[in-house]
Amino acid sequence: MTDYAAIYPTNVIVDERTKGFISAFYAISDDPSRNDEWVGCFAPDAVLVMGDKQARGIEDIRELRGSMWEKTKSRKHKLEKVYPSTFGQSKPESEWKFEYMLHGLVDLELRTTEKVAGQWAARAILTNHEGKLKYTLYQVYLHT
Repeated sequence: MTDYAAIYPTNVIVDERTKGFISAFYAISDDPSRNDEWVGCFAPDAVLVMGDKQARGIEDIRELRGSMWEKTKSRKHKLEKVYPSTFGQSKPESEWKFEYMLHGLVDLELRTTEKVAGQWAARAILTNHEGKLKYTLYQVYLHT
């Protein structure tokens, strides 16, 4: 298992497309040169909450993403477990939602060269937006 591959419950089916999206999101998240890809993981009207900071819509999310790297030189997530729940499976694919919580570890190196390790958890809602998975909500709780 790579650092970006989480453990999923064995009694809940999670399709490989969704698992792949979640893993790729954290690999993208840890690379400051991939801002456009990271922002592209969100629906146009998505809400992003990082601790006490909140963004709504792509431009606000882009700005918040940039601020996440102002004091951070490098970041490495390690996913642990995903706790999935699907809502609206009987609805058409355009209305489908995949809601989950997950947790993991993160190692940060700040621009001051200080190293910080922490635990985090997140709540997320994925939807099928124009044929692609996109977050409509992504909320992170961080403890360092």
